[in-house]
Amino acid sequence: MATALSSTDAGSLTAERILQNAHDMAPPIAARSEEIEALRRLPDDLVDELRKAGFFRMARSRGKGGPQMSLPQQLRVMEVLAHADPSVGWCVKIGADSGLLAEFLPPAASARLLPDPDMITAGQFTTAHGKVEPVEGGYLLTGRFPFGSGVTHADVVMSGGALLENGEPVIGPSGIPEGRLAFCRADQLVIEDTWHTHGLRGSGSNHYRAEGVFIPEDQALRIEEAMFAGREPLYSSGFNWVTTMAAVPLGTARRAIDEAKGLIATRKAGIPPRPMGEIAQVREAVARAETAWGAAHAFLHRAAEEFWAELEAGTPKVETKGRLALANVNSFRMAAEVTRQLFDLIGANVIFQGSVLERLARDALTLNQHMIIAQPAVETYGAMMLGREHPSPLY
Repeated sequence: MATALSSTDAGSLTAERILQNAHDMAPPIAARSEEIEALRRLPDDLVDELRKAGFFRMARSRGKGGPQMSLPQQLRVMEVLAHADPSVGWCVKIGADSGLLAEFLPPAASARLLPDPDMITAGQFTTAHGKVEPVEGGYLLTGRFPFGSGVTHADVVMSGGALLENGEPVIGPSGIPEGRLAFCRADQLVIEDTWHTHGLRGSGSNHYRAEGVFIPEDQALRIEEAMFAGREPLYSSGFNWVTTMAAVPLGTARRAIDEAKGLIATRKAGIPPRPMGEIAQVREAVARAETAWGAAHAFLHRAAEEFWAELEAGTPKVETKGRLALANVNSFRMAAEVTRQLFDLIGANVIFQGSVLERLARDALTLNQHMIIAQPAVETYGAMMLGREHPSPLY
């Protein structure tokens, strides 16, 4: 178990300290991976330790008690945690969005829902699974929402819904149905035990239901450019929201390479048997894995740094945003390919339950199914590289 931080420590949670906390906590987190996977959610005591370490406050503004860490700084922390356990890295990415949401919500709603910098959010921003119907003072939220990563330990949950009037969807000026992001306390929702999956089992990404939950007017957001206007860099672009997830496959693949190299150092193969490290096929496979990971790592961090520099100076170019989106996609694709290749390289010894490499391969394949890196999204990112803005204000 990670060592608890004192309240004195909590007051000095700088970006540098939070990154060091990630390095310090990584070994004990890795030691609990089997427990996390079996539980299919993060253990409560581990969530408490992650809070105390400052991971969920990374995006919280200085004015609200946080370190206001840049996109590149957050990526480094999440990568270290994902190397220890991908489900932990994924849940920290989701939960740390609380800092962004605390800024996007109107001040009164932010103070009501997210008063503490270490509070955790969960949920999703797609509008296909819910509906919000106007009533006096706000809305009624109804729906059943999948992929609620971290919903089992969240304080506040975000749910996307289509805006209805007289039972019919409201169509916006662009011809697309309007939606709202509805925020409520986690205890106002029904969590279903549905997360029985191939990989990323410890993320607790269960379905959750809203059954006519009242959402005050100021706890509903419309995704539009006005959300980001006139804000400091961290809160002036939705890219700071959607691209931190790329750190998780990077950490996952790095751990897989490290695990495979450890196994290679202790095993023999071939006829007659000889040390695996002396076999040309093995050396070439390791070389390919290291090259793929190094290229993806450099691409993501270079793209993030270029984006952040342009964001601090003003408005990033559409090509810069497209490059960062593609670096995100590449990180997921690389992790799925590298972990599978290493799984095949090591062979039958890693098929058994409890094999770290087997778990990492499943986690990487599950990560690779995320909608934000699906082929239709890639086509849109390619259009950005040709100078066309993304249709979503998040980009």
